[in-house]
Amino acid sequence: MQGSQKIQVGVSDLRQAFHTHFQSAEQIKQISAYLLLFYAVECGLKSILLKRNQLRTTALIPDPTLLYESGHNLDRWVKELKISASIISQTPNFHLAQGGSTLNIEKAHQAWRYGINIKPEDEKVLVEWLNSISQ
Repeated sequence: MQGSQKIQVGVSDLRQAFHTHFQSAEQIKQISAYLLLFYAVECGLKSILLKRNQLRTTALIPDPTLLYESGHNLDRWVKELKISASIISQTPNFHLAQGGSTLNIEKAHQAWRYGINIKPEDEKVLVEWLNSISQ
């Protein structure tokens, strides 16, 4: 799957995502928490880049592809920041519970946002990886 392609969702997927994020306490502990973890890690990585480069805002980042083409590509941010493999493991890929194609980390936020199920074993690895970065 190419970097610019998005996970396709329909009306029922969006309706279910609304209910998942808005009403279900049990799901909030899982899928919504994972989505927030993803975005927290993304914000943290961006803040490190700004601080290291003594930039005041993301608008001053010299490489606009970091924000506009790779904004959610945490693997690219990790590489850009030269975070050692001894600190975090290799960036995981994952599979949707239905459909099975291999997706990269930047698609995880879409799956969680739209309430699309990820294979449980892959989701566990994704969450562990995100937690390792946040540490």
